[in-house]
Order: sequence, then C-alpha cells, then structure tokens
Amino acid sequence: MQHRFLFIHLFAAFLLTACSQESSGPQITGSTMGTSYSIQWSELPSDVSTAELSEKISLRLGQINTLMSTYIPDSQISEFNSSRETGWHAVDIELVQLVEHALEICAITNGAFDITVGPLVNLWGFGASDTNFQIPNESEINIAMRSIGCHHLGTRMSPPAINKKLADVYIDLSAIAKGYAVDELVKLLEEYRLQHYMVEIGGEVRARGIAPHGHPWRIGIETPDSLRGSIEDIISLDNIAVATSGDYRNFFEHEGQRYSHTIDPRTGYPVNHQLASVTIIHPSTASADAWATAFMILGANDSLEVAKHYGFSGLLITRHGNDYHSTVFGEMSSYLTQ
Repeated sequence: MQHRFLFIHLFAAFLLTACSQESSGPQITGSTMGTSYSIQWSELPSDVSTAELSEKISLRLGQINTLMSTYIPDSQISEFNSSRETGWHAVDIELVQLVEHALEICAITNGAFDITVGPLVNLWGFGASDTNFQIPNESEINIAMRSIGCHHLGTRMSPPAINKKLADVYIDLSAIAKGYAVDELVKLLEEYRLQHYMVEIGGEVRARGIAPHGHPWRIGIETPDSLRGSIEDIISLDNIAVATSGDYRNFFEHEGQRYSHTIDPRTGYPVNHQLASVTIIHPSTASADAWATAFMILGANDSLEVAKHYGFSGLLITRHGNDYHSTVFGEMSSYLTQ
C-alpha cells in the first residue's frame, strides 16, 4: 500500500557513487511481497553455508506470504477477505498478533493507520491491479467508507482467530508486513549466530554490528521529488530498524491538483498536507514500517505531537513551495552522519 524509498549502502567511502564494490560483499537477494529483499553480512559462522541460509530465508518468507499476502488467493488473509462470513475465522497465531499490533496503532492514531483502507486505495486507482488513476465521486467514496474502520475487526488468541463485523471488510497488511518479515529474518540470522548483518525488504531495514568495511551500516534517505540517487541525509544503524514512507513517487495530477497514493482512511481522500517524507527509527521494523505510514497520514504537526508523547525518533521532510525543510525529532540526531 505504501511505497518506501531508502537507499542501502555498505561502504561509507563510496556511499553515493560506487556501487560495484558494494555489491561484491556477501549477500542473498530475491523477490517477496511484490518487492525485493537483500540480506548482507560481514561473515558467517564456519558451520553455516550461504546455500543453507538462503534456503531457510526463502522458506520463512514463503511461510509469511502464505499467511499475509493478498497476492496469494489461498493465503489465510485472502481467504478471510474473500469470505462473506462475519464469524470467527481460524488463522495462525502470528497473523492474529500482527493484526492486533496494527489495531493498537489504529487506536492510538484515531484511525489514521488502518489496515482496512484497501477498498479506498483501489477506488482511487492505486491498488495492485489498477493501471489508471481515477477520481471517484462522493457517493462512491461514501459507499467504500462503510466498510473502512478498525472497529469492524476483532481478534482472539485462543484459539487464534480474527473476525469481521461486516462482510465487505478487507484487510491489507502491506504497510506493516514487510517490516514484520524483516524482524522474522533477523530472528533467523541470530539463530544461526550471525552478529553483523543487514536485512532489507522493500526499503524496510534492520541492521546490527558492522558492515564489511569495518564501520556501522549506513543508509541514505532519498530527497523527495528528486531524481533517484539524490540523498537528503545519511544515518548509521546498529541493532535498530528504519523505515521511510513518502508521497512523491506514486501520485497523479488532475486539473492542477496533486493526488497522493496515501489515502486518509478517516476522510476517504488522499492526504493533502506539506509532509513529503517520514523516516522512523525503532527497535522493531514492523513498528517502524507502520508508524512511517501513520505519520504520513497524520501530517507534520500531529506526527510531532504523537512522537513526543510516545518517544519516537525520526525525520520529517516537509514541502515549502519548491523547497524542503527537515525536522529531526527524538533521538534521531544521534543516528545522522551528515
């Protein structure tokens, strides 16, 4: 649902220009969740092979997709979405836990972060199957809004299940599932006793230890509305996660009006504020992923209030005409390297 734009770099000396040396380091890459992933490390334990690690990573990602992917017709979440039944639907406990996490953030943000927003995203033409953007009329938005809202969802731990109070409720975890998958791969790497690694899925990143060049892992944050490759800030990571959400790659313009792919589930319309990009630092990649999306919907002023109240750290980039202004909050300054 949301698009993340983080540039991943391994070698600080060649941070902005030299990619050939960076790509020569040990890594495993592939595709998952409609995007790409990359796992990189400094060294493997002597009894662990890259082939074995790659197989385990693919297996774990497959398990997560089987639970959470809306692209797989028989995934647990797809079967829930397609069902017209409003009773309890038995699912794996990790799906219940992630839905509960999303519902907690929904409650804190008064519905700004809402995993039931999918029908509105599709209505505006930003869904996975859509190729043409469109402006729906007020009646169409009102109809879609009837099934939007976290209060339409329920969870149960024993036995694990989720339910919908309306048959049309549709869950999309794309604003939190990639971060969750990063956290799960980190658990896997640590089971194999890796101490220096970086895991990235679709721009959601978590890193620990040092990169092959001997310094902490460094991540470049893209400048909004720029050509790809322009870096606004560089951050250094160690045993922490980062996620960035922006509105500047996926949008359309109609009669001079800009329409972002970031849909506010509280109004049914694309967000219309100065906030162009949000970067969140957090111990949990799933939380960083979700909160970056939440802040993009809340806008700069409300985001800063929430960040202060809950102790979040990050970076907001706001538009001011043709210029941009960066606002650092929490402990973010300690991660910046430029």
